[in-house]
Amino acid sequence: MNFHIHSTWSDGTYTPEIIVKEAIKRKIDKIAITDHYATTKTTSLPPKYIKMYVEDLKALRKKYGKEIDIYIGLEIDFSPRTDIDNLPDFSDVDFLLFEYVQDEFWEGYPLWMLLNLRKEIDKPFILAHNEISRNFKDSDIVSLVRVLEADNIGIELNTNFNYRKFEIPYYRLAPQFFRLISEYKVPVSVGSDMHDDLNDLANVEDAFSFIQEMHLEDNFKLFLKEVEKYEG
Repeated sequence: MNFHIHSTWSDGTYTPEIIVKEAIKRKIDKIAITDHYATTKTTSLPPKYIKMYVEDLKALRKKYGKEIDIYIGLEIDFSPRTDIDNLPDFSDVDFLLFEYVQDEFWEGYPLWMLLNLRKEIDKPFILAHNEISRNFKDSDIVSLVRVLEADNIGIELNTNFNYRKFEIPYYRLAPQFFRLISEYKVPVSVGSDMHDDLNDLANVEDAFSFIQEMHLEDNFKLFLKEVEKYEG
């Protein structure tokens, strides 16, 4: 399963259909297309094209639904590069990835701003490729986890090489945090942030190994339950 994939709707190399066909070929059970939404950082999906984006992915879901589960997501650059004050309700997508939350290196807005936004948008929220050990180093870990649980905000295990330090994935740098969330109802998702290499579709093995090591199976099942709840 891979829940972080970019297509030609934003800055990816491959069309959604090519991605779906390749995922089926590789016997992947579930994927999510999660293109960038309206950011000046990179090529992204403007608000006026959301409906077309959703219709395209729903058509693929109808065409290939017997072979693979396809979910519709968007990745939001949670920084001044995105007009956060005028986000739509995203009624037609299954979940949202928020990148750079509380990440000063990328001018990311703080978590409390995401909590305010959470009151306005009723969709699963996931912190994408967040370096928890750095961005929340001054936070009380128990309080942080309780806030995430209370506001139903999940964490992504991202295997992309861009989100590593000394070749170690960000999530492996915060073992204490992940051991703790196994005791709470905090959703956990998995993704490779695929852009231009189809081999990245299956590059999620370490994330699933980490789920087993940290006993996060229930947290991952919680994420699946959430996205299936909102699936259009």
